[in-house]
Amino acid sequence: METSKRNQAYDYLRKQIVFCKMRPGDTISEKIVAQELGFSRTPVREAINKLVEEGLVQVFPRKGIIVSQISLHGLNDMLNSRLLVEPYLMHCAFDKLDLEALRTYRKDALSRVERDCFEVVSIQDDFDYSFHMYFARLAGNRYLEGFMDTLLALSQRTRIFLPSQQERNAASNREHLAIIDRAIAGDEEGAVQAIRTHLENSRISYMEASQVQADYFC
Repeated sequence: METSKRNQAYDYLRKQIVFCKMRPGDTISEKIVAQELGFSRTPVREAINKLVEEGLVQVFPRKGIIVSQISLHGLNDMLNSRLLVEPYLMHCAFDKLDLEALRTYRKDALSRVERDCFEVVSIQDDFDYSFHMYFARLAGNRYLEGFMDTLLALSQRTRIFLPSQQERNAASNREHLAIIDRAIAGDEEGAVQAIRTHLENSRISYMEASQVQADYFC
């Protein structure tokens, strides 16, 4: 039961941070969060410890629990890590790819481009998150799957709350289409190269976005 409550508290806080309901520099009160969820403070504290490990919050003596700023160095580390990990995940997953699942992703991405609609209503329903985690899960390595989930949290957080990212979201969906088309065609090397292009374009976009709301970055 306590594990379930810890996970609920973690999901709640992670969503608040990723969607910037709790913004960089905001203070988190264990007591208030526990009251909002109807829990004791223990599962909330355990959830916060996990968020500390992921770099989403920091704990300072006498200052309390603070939502982390977005680190430009951290963004680069995240993208460099993904450039190392995602080609390997694609390789491991390639023989297990479900063409129907890929066509469903393609239809969704194409629809978003055509409708100019990129709203994200939840972490799990975020197309970018779902799409990249598809390959991570299919690869069958639970440690790398967990690592990808952590890396994508920082990516989500940056994409979702910066208004300048709308144009990038449209380009990102076109890049997803390129990855999907290469995978459907059975071109593993082409799919990997499309992933690398996608991530390098994301890097350029994030660096540009950091100039728009510099107060949230460090």
